Amino acid sequence: MESIRIHKGSAKNVLIFKEPTKDSFGKGAFEFLDYFSIFDWGRFLNDPIKKKGIAMVAIARKHFELLKEAGIKTHYEGIAGPTKINVALVNTPEPYKNVAAGLKNYLLPIEIIFRIYTHPESSDLKKIKEGKRTYQELGYKEMPEPNKKLPHVKISYSTKLEAQDRVLAKEEARILAGLVEQEMNRLEELALEVNEIITNHCERVGMIHYDGKIEVAKDTNGDFMVVDVLGTLDEDRFMMNINGDKYIDVSKQFIRNWFVVNGWKKIVDEAKKRAEKEKVKDWTTFCNEPPKLPEKISKLVTEMYLADAEARTEERLGERLGIEVRPLKEVAREIYEIQEAHRAGVRDF
Repeated sequence: MESIRIHKGSAKNVLIFKEPTKDSFGKGAFEFLDYFSIFDWGRFLNDPIKKKGIAMVAIARKHFELLKEAGIKTHYEGIAGPTKINVALVNTPEPYKNVAAGLKNYLLPIEIIFRIYTHPESSDLKKIKEGKRTYQELGYKEMPEPNKKLPHVKISYSTKLEAQDRVLAKEEARILAGLVEQEMNRLEELALEVNEIITNHCERVGMIHYDGKIEVAKDTNGDFMVVDVLGTLDEDRFMMNINGDKYIDVSKQFIRNWFVVNGWKKIVDEAKKRAEKEKVKDWTTFCNEPPKLPEKISKLVTEMYLADAEARTEERLGERLGIEVRPLKEVAREIYEIQEAHRAGVRDF
């Protein structure tokens, strides 16, 4: 089927075959790309992560199947190719406007975030450190500590369709999404159910689920269904225990960490502050291009995505692709060693 429109994203494209109407789903597909995006930069064109799209499809399918087994509705409609999945499409509300109560067949304009542990690079920790929010304002009963498991899974909300994501209080999220109080409570319950499924499943292979997010829509009956993708190394953050008290990121956070250590993240932060001060919309005009990942690191990131997909889906992707993929724990150990060397000043990889 030929697409009538393509929405190009930084890590995946949305192929639209049939537009949704007020009362019916549209038809579309996600095409997962061998690219990544961090720090709001957009697609890193100079750094393709080979085979990433294939790994993402495997993980996406597995989690949609797990949700189906648990009786949770999703918009997943099957595999469409090595890097594509078919999905039902809903209407997208206008940004910056509250959705009318009682509407059906639309994407909730919010992201639902769950935190199980406090990641050292958590945006909440950053806001507290910079004095932008207190821990009480962010919904914590006590000051969160890095790498410490929270007493209870913390649910929070942010905008989805705006130029820059805004943190929302629960009531703000409810009003923006056009939900009544009972629906908002059910949405929170749904997020906790999905988090539990992701967490329990990843723990079987030795991964620790730190935080993540889901996107939700109302279907044509007005019921919630999980949309987009979930539980991937792009959407969520995971860690693995290497030895004793040594833990390492096994997710896109590893790539973020790399660009923090090499100094590019600092340049990004300065560019954003300058753009805000000078009221310039596109902060990237004040920022140089990101440095290219060394080939060794790029190959390691590819293996991370494939090893994760093999571990959590039990699909033998390496065998299918004709390439060697080491066990995830072994890959994680090398990530730890390289990251420690990079932080110690080693630059020749």
